[in-house]
Amino acid sequence: MRRFQEHLPLEALSFDDTVVLLDVVQELAHLRTLEDVMAVVRRAARQLSGADGVTFVLREGDMVHYADEEAIAPLWKGCRFPIHSCISGWAILNREPAVIEDIYADERIPHDVYRTTFVKSLVMVPVRRADPVGAIGAYWAERRVPGIREVSLLQALADSAAVAVENGRLYEAERSARRAAEAETRLRGELLAMVSHDLRNPLGVIAMTSSLLAPLLAPLNGRARHHLDTLNRSALRMERLIHDLLDFAAIEAGGFRVSRVPLALSRLMEQASELGPLAQERGIGLELRLPERDVDVPCDPDRIHQVFSNLVGNAVRFTPAGGLITVMAEVHDDRVELSVADTGAGIAPEVLPVLFDRVQRPTTQIPGSGVGLGLSITRGIVEAHGGAVRVQSQVGLGTTFTFTLPMEG
Repeated sequence: MRRFQEHLPLEALSFDDTVVLLDVVQELAHLRTLEDVMAVVRRAARQLSGADGVTFVLREGDMVHYADEEAIAPLWKGCRFPIHSCISGWAILNREPAVIEDIYADERIPHDVYRTTFVKSLVMVPVRRADPVGAIGAYWAERRVPGIREVSLLQALADSAAVAVENGRLYEAERSARRAAEAETRLRGELLAMVSHDLRNPLGVIAMTSSLLAPLLAPLNGRARHHLDTLNRSALRMERLIHDLLDFAAIEAGGFRVSRVPLALSRLMEQASELGPLAQERGIGLELRLPERDVDVPCDPDRIHQVFSNLVGNAVRFTPAGGLITVMAEVHDDRVELSVADTGAGIAPEVLPVLFDRVQRPTTQIPGSGVGLGLSITRGIVEAHGGAVRVQSQVGLGTTFTFTLPMEG
């Protein structure tokens, strides 16, 4: 049994060996997936060592996974073994290479596992000395004593692969997490769309029944008429909630689209003034401040009206009687900025960073509409236009929402 406790001298490598190693290092620097990293390393390991087979082993806690191989006959690709029961585990745990001339004369080798293979001699080197993440094994079909050149080459290759292996693992973990998140988002969107569709059927029946009852109850006063009015208001609110759910599902799934047409900024702001009666009912003033210069803005008028409805509606809900809501615009060279400012209760500082996020947002009562999707939808609409939305607020003094719309469609 030979043990290498010190770093092996790279001086033992020839110029050609060094060139091959440098080429491998450069190639590894551009790889992202663990599969690609292992493929490059195993091919290079076999080429440099002249071995009849090479395995790439990854540590998985107290197990080792023979993740990849290139050999003249099958070895253990895809198999997992306890880390204390195999030579790759020994190299990982001891953080040093193992060089074995006769595998059947070495007590570290599980002989039964090797009897069905061609292996007679081997070298196993750890991938990263300080805290090994795996090992590379080279195997020969005839008994031989692997020399310092083979061991130096394999260890140098393993050292070069260490960072690439970690990067590959991180990339795989990130890709797996992203796929899971996308699947969850897609499922949530499909569920929302399905529920919204199913809700429309009974809502249609309610609306139709209400319209049929209206002529019969029109002459009546008192409780019957009151119930009909309540029914109509509830049906309208239900319809708005369904539209919100469908919009939110489309935004979450990345399928939300807007149809932009040129519209004068003054016309765009008039949409906000249409919400004046809503503010007046609550004793709140609504002031419109038009810019000095009128410009055409590429936008989807219906969707921007929805944005104003959400923002002005929120301002009305959280502004006391006697307060003021101001809608204003600023024209810049590449964009317009539209703001809705109120003199209401304001928003707590800890809420502001997640205000537009329906998933992270706290459940406390904060500006939002319906089932709490209004601000998420507002952000989705603005971003679909290529713009952005932000908020400034002081508790007790009021809140200002500002969104931008690019001048180029």
